This record gives sequence, C-alpha cells and structure tokens, in this order.
Amino acid sequence: MIQSVLPTALTVSDMGRSLAFYCDLLGFRVSVELPPEAERWDSYHHQVCGIPDSQIKVVYLVVPDDATHVELVEYLSPRVDASPRRGLAEPRTALVVLAVEDSAAAVAGLRAAGIEVLSDPVLYTTDEGVSSYTTYFYDPDGHALCLFEVLEST
Repeated sequence: MIQSVLPTALTVSDMGRSLAFYCDLLGFRVSVELPPEAERWDSYHHQVCGIPDSQIKVVYLVVPDDATHVELVEYLSPRVDASPRRGLAEPRTALVVLAVEDSAAAVAGLRAAGIEVLSDPVLYTTDEGVSSYTTYFYDPDGHALCLFEVLEST
C-alpha cells in the first residue's frame, strides 16, 4: 500500500519566525513558496482538509542533500491560538528527526540562540555496533525535533 514517506508538513503560527529558525539557525533553505494562485490553492486546500474559508501560506524547505524537505504551513485564516506544547510522551506528539554531522556543535549553536535543548547529545550503541548521538529540542511552535548523528559501525 505505502510506497514511501513524502515531506513532513508542520503547521506554524508565524512563517517569518519559523523561516528564521529553520533557515538561519538550522541551515534549511527555501525551495518553493506557495500559493502562486491563492484562490485556486485555497479552494483545493478547503476540499482536502475540510476547513471552510481557509487561507494558507506554504513554504517548502530543503536541506543540504536536496533530497529531503519539510513543508511549513501557516493558516492565515482561520487564525487559531496555539495549544500548549505537548510533552514527548503524549499521544499525537510527532518527532522530526534531522541528521547532523557534529551534534555537539549543533547543540551549542541552538543553546547560543536561546533554544531549549533537552540534553547534551546522548551516546547510544546498538547490539550491532552502530553508535549514534541523539538530542531532542523544540521549534518555536513546540514541534519536537531530534538531532541524530551516526558515529560509526564496528
């Protein structure tokens, strides 16, 4: 049935703030901004999501490998107040995992920018000898993110 996983879409409250976080801080870059034809796009979105009179702005972000991307969606209408950030153990919490090469430097950069990071990179080695560092943090809208650095295979 499922052939692959396509882009992760995150609903954001402030596109400018999210672009600063994902592009300036994490190194994503803008690939496409939608809608090119707002009325047609909003009509399509209404049909897909069933949200009457919805108006959205969408920005596709790509990472350095150019093979993966994240979609940011801001609802211009209806505007909805953000709910409190979900804890990692709560149902309906999704985790976006980001591959990095130097998690210690990435964590230092996040902390220098005032981002709450839940721990220093944590080392884990599988029974198969694959070692990695993992670090969790949140974006400005409370989406859970993970830095994941594969170290070695033995």
